[in-house]
Amino acid sequence: MLKKEEPKDPAVAFRYPRVITYKHSLGYQSKFAHALKMGRIIATKCPVDGRCTVPPRIVCPMHHVKQTEWVDQGQRGKLLSAFKINFPMFDSRTGELKSWETPIVSIELEGGARMDGWCAETDTEKLKPGMILEAVWRPEEERQGRVDDILYWKPV
Repeated sequence: MLKKEEPKDPAVAFRYPRVITYKHSLGYQSKFAHALKMGRIIATKCPVDGRCTVPPRIVCPMHHVKQTEWVDQGQRGKLLSAFKINFPMFDSRTGELKSWETPIVSIELEGGARMDGWCAETDTEKLKPGMILEAVWRPEEERQGRVDDILYWKPV
């Protein structure tokens, strides 16, 4: 009978001392990314029922037809729902375990599309469905064309 050996250190860590810079094409999403860099939210519009989607999609998920029209969504939206994460989670951008102080909100934008984001109001009891929220953006020189260029949404 073989004796099972216990590992001395069960965790193995790898460190990569390099920083690799790369560029990658966003394809159809590039128009959306450029708009975010300029402080605008745009969506694609379904030619069948006019539903707008953020992030934009080439094909409407409901009707399976090509979406070619782009629609500006404005800077404000109506709160649909809000919830708060009450336990630590990993931040996918940094890899750090983080407690989330701000609630996650779902918003219907002025142009009709829906999107999620963080809210400045930390008390979820004060967040009521239907209230108007406004986007707060990173400073223009710091924007990268990502959805997190919208730092948070604040009640108007």
